[in-house]
Amino acid sequence: MSDGDKLAIIVGGGLLPLQFAKSARADGRDVFIVALDGFADADFSGFTVKRLRIGQISAMMQAMRAAGCREVVFIGKVQRPATWRRDVGLTLVWTLLRNLDILFSGDAKVLARIVRIFERDGFVIRGAHEIAPQLLLPVGEHGRSRPGKHDQRDIKIGIDAVQALGRLDIGQCVCVARGRVLTVEAAEGTDAMLERAAGLNKAGASGRAGVLVKWPQPIQDLRIDMPTLGPRTVELAAAAKLAGIVVAGERVLGADIDKMLSLADQHGMFFSALDPGAHGAAGL
Repeated sequence: MSDGDKLAIIVGGGLLPLQFAKSARADGRDVFIVALDGFADADFSGFTVKRLRIGQISAMMQAMRAAGCREVVFIGKVQRPATWRRDVGLTLVWTLLRNLDILFSGDAKVLARIVRIFERDGFVIRGAHEIAPQLLLPVGEHGRSRPGKHDQRDIKIGIDAVQALGRLDIGQCVCVARGRVLTVEAAEGTDAMLERAAGLNKAGASGRAGVLVKWPQPIQDLRIDMPTLGPRTVELAAAAKLAGIVVAGERVLGADIDKMLSLADQHGMFFSALDPGAHGAAGL
């Protein structure tokens, strides 16, 4: 194998990074893991792993180059470090000083700057969906339940809301019930947003009402920041008494899709992956 054939995967937290790494290796890719310290929580036994802090970009590049990597995938949950002095390396500090507006930008703009750092150094950024398209949630109605008339109204409101918020680089999902936006994802992430929604959604005797809409921002780079869902998200949506979940089909990655859909069926929730082209979703 020649230099540059190995795939570097820079991983954060959650189930998806390990699932993706296994898929890439099963497809014949030689894999090198860069595990972000404090975020990556999966067991990567059997893989070559280098553990580094989130801001050690120079060290990441050196390690990936030494391993013979040219292509890089970013995957997994990562939040901005609260303690910059401890977590941010000198390479990123220098970049921040040259681009001070990055400190006051939303996640999409920050990630776009980081991508440019790697690309300027000769690396090729690939989307996880390009390597493992089977992790994408396909367009269609999944499971046994289907959205009703009132659900359709909530879905439209949710998609409009999350796209408007996305243009401001605020978040990727909202909860809507009975024609009203209950919660909006911000810095806390989807799970914490759903926990808030549980206290606001008064489903009453009817059982369930409302929808979680997960949708890509119009401005985000889907190679490194594609929305993701996992089984815990479905459990929290069920605990919030929501009637269903809606995503942009083939624009959202699923961690253990079969389990997610099984859980939705168990809770009597619909799970819809809508055609993104019909609703103005970001392109691949």
